[in-house]
Amino acid sequence: MGPLGTVKTAVRPAAAPGTRTGPTRGGVSPVPRAPAIHGAQQVIEPSGVKPLAAAFPGFIYNGGPVVTCPLVYTSFWGSEWLGDTAHLMRAARLSQFHQDLIKSGFMNVMSQYGAGSGAGAGIFVRASFLNNVPTTLTDVGIHNVIQSCIDAGVLPEPGNPSNNVLMIFLDESIGVNDPGAGLVLCEPTNDTAFGYHNFFNTTAGHPFYYAVTPALADACLTESCPGNDVGCSLHLSETQEQRQTQVASHEFAEMITDPQLNAWFDPFNGENGDICNGESDTITVGANTWTVQRIYSKFDDINTNGASFCLAQAANPEPRLSPGPMARPAALARAQNSERYDGLLPLPPVRFDVKSKAVTMDAKELKTYAQGIFHPLRHEHLFTDFPAFLHQAADILAKK
Repeated sequence: MGPLGTVKTAVRPAAAPGTRTGPTRGGVSPVPRAPAIHGAQQVIEPSGVKPLAAAFPGFIYNGGPVVTCPLVYTSFWGSEWLGDTAHLMRAARLSQFHQDLIKSGFMNVMSQYGAGSGAGAGIFVRASFLNNVPTTLTDVGIHNVIQSCIDAGVLPEPGNPSNNVLMIFLDESIGVNDPGAGLVLCEPTNDTAFGYHNFFNTTAGHPFYYAVTPALADACLTESCPGNDVGCSLHLSETQEQRQTQVASHEFAEMITDPQLNAWFDPFNGENGDICNGESDTITVGANTWTVQRIYSKFDDINTNGASFCLAQAANPEPRLSPGPMARPAALARAQNSERYDGLLPLPPVRFDVKSKAVTMDAKELKTYAQGIFHPLRHEHLFTDFPAFLHQAADILAKK
């Protein structure tokens, strides 16, 4: 598709969960309310009566998995993220954005799709910074970098079903140029998308879910929407952070409700982010106000006879739709409340050199983390030799 084109992909024939029959990904089109889903699959035949009064009766559950308890990781790719104070501050804010997003009424919209039970459903785990990433990436190249992170212990191996979601943010020096997959992001010419989400199977055979948000500097917008800022899904009047949080919220909503492109979608109008693509709004969590994209709510579409269906948040969790995915296990439902992990999470950021495979942590950040765990006490008030205790604990846990 061209920079201002749309994609209307018919549903593929039924396939087993996780089957890859061609290029797949869901993305953010430069065109407002335009779909950007490739390779959607029906896993089961749809059942139930379609609500004809709704504006989008074709948006249904197609049988695939959803993310029932998002375990969120942010990852900042490129040396510029650690190169100056402005980038470091924006990276910290983007991580804070995801912590706030899962605590907000945004998640009350996601509950109808089986992705958590509302505000607070999800856990922000950790941020990572990657250096020596290729400046031009393909989708397969991104898989390879993620697998290197798993092999080095920077990211955990997901389970199956998986609840790990990785939000990747590229710096200004890195773009995606994979025209065969319909993915050209923040390149000098022929840009096709402002972001996308996808999955691949790790070497251990588990599905890994990730989303990519490029730098979205002014040049990226003017290339994707030449001379047409009004008709663009992002705008030059927005700050770089606002563009990135808007795109990230779009991709996060799609990734947790349609991680393998075979769960919640409309074959001609796309995923829940596509239907409301470009409709920005704000959410406020504590002292922070963030720009997000409104997300399609099938529950509101049905109950307003198609009059209102794009929401940034809801006051209460939206009731689960039927037919829909199976309810999550009770143990997972109890674990998903982030308040259980206050003081322990998020973990201190980790740094990874893709070329040398070196894994490091900043000493100051690690000490601050340790102080936070025991506050208002200090670790020396409880342990004679805290590092020795950690070594001993690590040896025991390694033996399992």
